[in-house]
Amino acid sequence: MLLILALALIWDLTISEPPIYIHPVVWTGKISEALIKPYKGYFYGALLWIISVLPPLFIFVYLPIAMPIPIYLKIIILVFSLKTTFSIKMLYEIVKKGSSLDDQARYYAQQIVRRDLSKSDKGHIASALIESLFESTVDGITSPIFWFLIFGMFGAMLQRLANTMDSMVGYKTIELRKEGWISAKIDTILNYLPARLTGMIMLTAGLILGLNVKQGWRALRETKMESVNAKYPIAIAAGLLNVSLEKIGHYRVGYGNLPDEKDIKNALRLFKLSLILYFLLILTIYYYLYGISLLGYPYGLIELI
Repeated sequence: MLLILALALIWDLTISEPPIYIHPVVWTGKISEALIKPYKGYFYGALLWIISVLPPLFIFVYLPIAMPIPIYLKIIILVFSLKTTFSIKMLYEIVKKGSSLDDQARYYAQQIVRRDLSKSDKGHIASALIESLFESTVDGITSPIFWFLIFGMFGAMLQRLANTMDSMVGYKTIELRKEGWISAKIDTILNYLPARLTGMIMLTAGLILGLNVKQGWRALRETKMESVNAKYPIAIAAGLLNVSLEKIGHYRVGYGNLPDEKDIKNALRLFKLSLILYFLLILTIYYYLYGISLLGYPYGLIELI
């Protein structure tokens, strides 16, 4: 599957996103959106997760492997499926377009930020862009690739769809607290190791770029962010970039002023180098574990157990 990963990376960096009507993440979002019922309990939340995640997982991962179709068609489908689990080019371009902090910056930031930015000043828009850049690095890039290393296509797709469910119902509101509990917990578990690995890679990238690594580590240790996973990339980024990142009413991490245009550009440099180092690490480990296996076994660490 090493070549499948390489081809999926090439697809992402050149072609970018596939049509939404055949995108498994969109399918999971649409299914869950139609079935969400406020004030439902834990059992309904588990049922909602199963109904929303398993059909796309079956269609985009199991069927291409199990069906007796020509190998070239299997490769195309699997490359497509793996590409839909991560998005590097789109995330980078959105943040880059918003980096000028002009009249359109709010629009671009709102595409990747859940909270309302309609009344935010430039500093908080810049903060939102950097926060989402690095939180999404874990949720939408490094975590699915980590689970691809462990469990192959199944692991990558499971993580991405689980993260989608968390974004749909994993809110601590009265309406969704019980219904979204299982979605939030599964997402937390799946991102636990990737978030920490990504944080360490970011510190390494920061060292290469001449950023303040000690301050990055200090920001992580001192942060009061509630999220056990998001605090790693966000706090470390704040410390490395020597800025404060703030979600008003929830947290403020790092040191110094809110970020400006220059800081967003530095964040993008940190993002690029961190991903280069991360993929070099993953590709190296994958090669030494499995070799250049195209579609055969071993297929993830589960085959080595």
